Amino acid sequence: MDARKTQKPQPKGDLSDARLGAFVSLDLGLARGFSPESLTGIRVPSLVIGAGIDIGDMPARLESGYLAQYLPKASSTYVEIPDAMHFSFMQLCKPGAGALIEEEMPGDGIVCKDGGTRSREKIHREIGDLIAAFLAKAIPAR
Repeated sequence: MDARKTQKPQPKGDLSDARLGAFVSLDLGLARGFSPESLTGIRVPSLVIGAGIDIGDMPARLESGYLAQYLPKASSTYVEIPDAMHFSFMQLCKPGAGALIEEEMPGDGIVCKDGGTRSREKIHREIGDLIAAFLAKAIPAR
């Protein structure tokens, strides 16, 4: 088989965007779609926040942990929130929403569940504080 036909096409030139001064990742799923080489080449500060509770299909160590493994150590920060689940990063659920979703689509009520030790609102407050502190340091006021 011709080796040229099996090689993946590589982008040409510099694809960076000067408008991007830093980035935040919130328990990213499918992170392993990024190649290690592409992640090590990122030159802006990054904050990667992962969920500490595995919901079965996207463990943080294989998703956010993958990002943290390959992003440059000097410019990246990895934080895992022990009592957060993947869906803890979504909006607050209205009272009774979990039960209603579960009734309509059994198993999907998980979107309204968190780790059980704190409310989603308190988890969001921690996430917001982490992001604000990171961005204040990564992109200082001019």
